[in-house]
Amino acid sequence: MTTTNQSKKPSARYLLTGSLIIAFMLFIPYAFYLYQSFPATSTYEIFGVTFTSNYYESVRYFMYNVFAKLIPLSLLILWFTTCKHWWYHAIVIPISVYVFQFISVVNDDVEFNDEFEFVYSLPFTLLILTILYFVRSKISLFLKATDLKKQADDLIDNVELNKGDEEE
Repeated sequence: MTTTNQSKKPSARYLLTGSLIIAFMLFIPYAFYLYQSFPATSTYEIFGVTFTSNYYESVRYFMYNVFAKLIPLSLLILWFTTCKHWWYHAIVIPISVYVFQFISVVNDDVEFNDEFEFVYSLPFTLLILTILYFVRSKISLFLKATDLKKQADDLIDNVELNKGDEEE
C-alpha cells in the first residue's frame, strides 16, 4: 500500500513547524550575545535614526538589559503557546513580570527597577493572559485538527490494509 501525496503534506508541514520551533529555541540563547555588537558609547545611529541612551551608561549596556528581558520572555511565550498540560496558565505570571520589566528597561527614567514589578504587573497579567489564551486556543484548535486528520488517515489506511488482506 502506498501513501498519497495528500497524506504526506500535513506531516511535512507539522515537521516544518516543529523544526522552526526547535531552531528558534536553539538560536534564542545565542541571541543574547547580540548586545556585544552595539557600541559602548551613549549614542548609536542606525538607518538614519539616532538612539541616545540617557539612563544607562552606554547603548551596549542598554541592549544587554533589553536582551536579558526579551530572551526569557520569548521562551516563556513559546512554552505557553505549545504547552499541553492543564497548568499552562501558571506560565502567564512570569510572562507578565518579564513584560513589565521590559517596559521598565525601555523607560529610561525609571529610578528603581525590579522592586515592585510583581504588584504592578497584576493588571498586565490579565491582559497578557487574555491575548495569549486567544493565541493558544487558535494554535490548540489547529493542533487538534491536525491530530484528528492524522488519526483519520491512519484509520483509513488500516481499513484499506485489512480490506486488502481479506481479499487475498
